[in-house]
Amino acid sequence: MIFANKNIIILDLQLNDIENSKKELTAELSYEELTPYFEKAFEDYRKKANIPGFRKGKVPMNMIKKLYGEGLEYSAIEDITNEVFVKYITDNKLDLLSKASIKEMDYKPKEKLTFKVEFEVMPEIKVDNYKGLELKRTKYVIDDSRVDDEIEYHRFRNASNEIDGQALDDNYIITVDLQNLDEAGNILIGQTQKDLRIYLGNKQMFPEFKEGFKGIKEGEVRVIDSKNAEGGPKKVQITCTKVEKLVLPEMNEEFFKKITSREGIKTEEDFRAEIKNEIQKIYNGISDRKIDNDAVSEMIKSNDIPAPERYIEVILNGMVDDYKQQFPKKQLPKDFNADEFKKEKRVDAILQAKWYLIREKMIEDNKIEAIEEDFKKLAEENASRYNIPADKLIEAYKENEDIKMKILNDKVLDLIISNANITETEEIVKKEDQEIDQ
Repeated sequence: MIFANKNIIILDLQLNDIENSKKELTAELSYEELTPYFEKAFEDYRKKANIPGFRKGKVPMNMIKKLYGEGLEYSAIEDITNEVFVKYITDNKLDLLSKASIKEMDYKPKEKLTFKVEFEVMPEIKVDNYKGLELKRTKYVIDDSRVDDEIEYHRFRNASNEIDGQALDDNYIITVDLQNLDEAGNILIGQTQKDLRIYLGNKQMFPEFKEGFKGIKEGEVRVIDSKNAEGGPKKVQITCTKVEKLVLPEMNEEFFKKITSREGIKTEEDFRAEIKNEIQKIYNGISDRKIDNDAVSEMIKSNDIPAPERYIEVILNGMVDDYKQQFPKKQLPKDFNADEFKKEKRVDAILQAKWYLIREKMIEDNKIEAIEEDFKKLAEENASRYNIPADKLIEAYKENEDIKMKILNDKVLDLIISNANITETEEIVKKEDQEIDQ
């Protein structure tokens, strides 16, 4: 490759690929090629040299060369390397992503200079494969048992408690003290739990405790045969200190409004329809997020996009900052190893970097923009959630770069998914056997 400027022609200049978007520029300059640079270095030094017997700037050039020539040549080497590198980057219109690093620099006086500079550039991005991806969409069908489960949950959460003397069925909460006993029935010191509130309808309760609590009365003491963590036998003494009966709220307009925050729901049928609709929205969101994630994964697989190291490092640093937010005063634990953390998260960071480049290229190629209607739609969707008028939200959203990027990201995904081959599967969402905490 020939590199030229007004002073110099370099015949031996080579750009090599290292990995991903990393490059290495190698050059060899003969002494003849270096001479114009050295002459400039001599002249610059002559202008400021203070030598007895000569006015400043008037020292003869041959004296400068004789006294300081070799030292000035060595001191000029790094400047020459930088100048050659910058000229190459500028002439070839390379988009530098990180600060260049001189890896080798060897000057043999009166002979030649060789150097290697490592740097990273923005890779050339081509997104050719975004049509015809094979994707799967899950259509969730909400079973009536799931609606029953949700209504039961809300009634439980809004129930009142009445003091009673005996737990006659599962619709009770009992308060108990637990005391572990040895095989002979003697108290084990230090193995006591007090004032535990237990909902008898809890489906996660161990069978022996479920049976042992049946019909228990306030003040009653019972011993339940159970098992320890190793599977061996153990005895637990139960002392019931309080029995409370759950009084579930009536299925009326007041309850419907409290749960849905909506006026005009008068019948149980309408209430069930509203609950089912809200559950459906949640599962529609799950389905959308899944197909979005699958679309991103398939795009990364289908398009060979290099992940610049600079991007990866920025993403990893962001992950560290996000992790830091989880701790008091936003301070990482003393034993936190940032290098190990980044090593564990590196694959995720690479995927994020690749998707970022794919997304940006698709935005550019398809002239995707965030327009007024996009901000309006998002504001109307969120106005009731934040209790802020939609017109106020629109203006705030327009000034928010994160909101703008979300809109653009969604539009890119919509474009990919609309051009995909989608196989739809159906999944019925039934009642969940889950513990209800009290």
